[in-house]
Amino acid sequence: MDKEILKRTEKILCRYYYHIKTIEKFKNQVVILWKQKEDIEEDIQNTNITLEGGIKSISYGEKVQNSFDSTSYAEKEAIRAIEKLEKELVYKKQKILKLHTRIREIEVIIGDIDYNINLLEEDDRKLLRYKYGDNKSVEEISIIFNMSRATAYRKKDNLVSHMARLIGILK
Repeated sequence: MDKEILKRTEKILCRYYYHIKTIEKFKNQVVILWKQKEDIEEDIQNTNITLEGGIKSISYGEKVQNSFDSTSYAEKEAIRAIEKLEKELVYKKQKILKLHTRIREIEVIIGDIDYNINLLEEDDRKLLRYKYGDNKSVEEISIIFNMSRATAYRKKDNLVSHMARLIGILK
């Protein structure tokens, strides 16, 4: 097989496993954001807020009323805290939606390669994952599969050429 085709196919496989790891990372972020979203919703529902200090004591001196607003300082602070939580909640929901969108986009990108890899035998999939997903050397792979180094290289090259045919790079 031509070295150029080999390198091109290996690059595609590396990108595939990079995308798989990215999807896993995004899904983990979604889980964390979802938990935070639920915590924020619970805080809003239970009005679980802490008011900042700054409530002044009553002054008995002359006082001129400046506004007709009948809400107290504590009420204003509670409203401000809840609005802050609501803004944070909206941000978390937007972030979750963006991550879900990105996951779907990546799944479309890797769909064909994923289908072709799933056509392979389990051992062949493992070999590709070790080599291109976990960045293990062929020597390490030969130890894992209990085969000689030369056999591991031959198997890897045969798998890459087979993947090149499945992908459509090699006719």
